[in-house]
Amino acid sequence: MLERFAAQPTHWPGVQAVEAASRRALGRHTHDQFGIGLVLHGAQDSASGRGEVRAGPGDLITVNPNEVHDGRPVQRAMRVWRMLYFDPAVVARHAALLGLSAGVELHSPVLGDGAAARALARLHAALTSDGAP
Repeated sequence: MLERFAAQPTHWPGVQAVEAASRRALGRHTHDQFGIGLVLHGAQDSASGRGEVRAGPGDLITVNPNEVHDGRPVQRAMRVWRMLYFDPAVVARHAALLGLSAGVELHSPVLGDGAAARALARLHAALTSDGAP
């Protein structure tokens, strides 16, 4: 499997999709958006503002805007993941529609929730498909 990082626009303004496969360690960095992703293959260790974690196949990974984090492949093996990055304004708007505070924050850097993982996979596919949204 070849290494790849591919960012793509989505059918939803304020949301960007990324598909990646890598053995590389990603140094400490931040994003301006909320990130929610799904590990498809392999595993990674990550340090974030919410602690040191390990994510494997089927796990969701999350990051808050401007949260310093990194990512390291477990045993230097290839890991594959898909991410959706949501602009904070998109999250605030939808939080308000649900009656939640605009100051939403993701609390768990890794979630082992199969139903949520399947829902995110469907959302990623729907937002990046060539068909109509």
